Amino acid sequence: MEHEMKISSSVVRRLRTARGWSQDQLAVASGLSLRTIQRVEAEGIASMDTAVSLAATFEIRLIELQEDQHASTNEKPALGHSALFFGTAVITVAALSESGRLPSPQSDAFTAINVLAAIVGAALLVPSLVRAFKDRQYIGAALALIGTFLITLLAGGGIYALIGQRPLTWQLAGFGVSGAVLVFIAIRELRSANSPARV
Repeated sequence: MEHEMKISSSVVRRLRTARGWSQDQLAVASGLSLRTIQRVEAEGIASMDTAVSLAATFEIRLIELQEDQHASTNEKPALGHSALFFGTAVITVAALSESGRLPSPQSDAFTAINVLAAIVGAALLVPSLVRAFKDRQYIGAALALIGTFLITLLAGGGIYALIGQRPLTWQLAGFGVSGAVLVFIAIRELRSANSPARV
């Protein structure tokens, strides 16, 4: 009898749904039966041949099919994908603040604050970006970056307009609305890659 091994059913589902495949499509792509795919996703048990075939189909190392078994301690940071949005917003605010600053005796202090904010933003952004790219969530990550930048731009412009008692320009409002739409799509993309598939 062939040796069976434990693999992560959630990894298989995530990789499959990230490609937009049904279980049938994965079966065809991997050369396995539909029943085998269903069993792997339901029970997380596979023969060595099945695991090797899935790893080759997804173009990953065999050990990566087992990595979600300790996901609660190893893979999911406390902030999750929210760090991607928050880090981008912090960096954008720091850049806007620095670009709009007028020369003054306090210039060095404001520059130091903006640099510190950018470092904090990068500390939040980079790990979540690395995780998104490792999970092949390229579209979600790109939309999150662009959308958050546009929303933050709208917020900054709105504050400047309020302080200067000027109306908000329609171009800036359009950027903000576009950013909100992109963020909404990004959230759906990032969630769909991690949610269990419906068959």
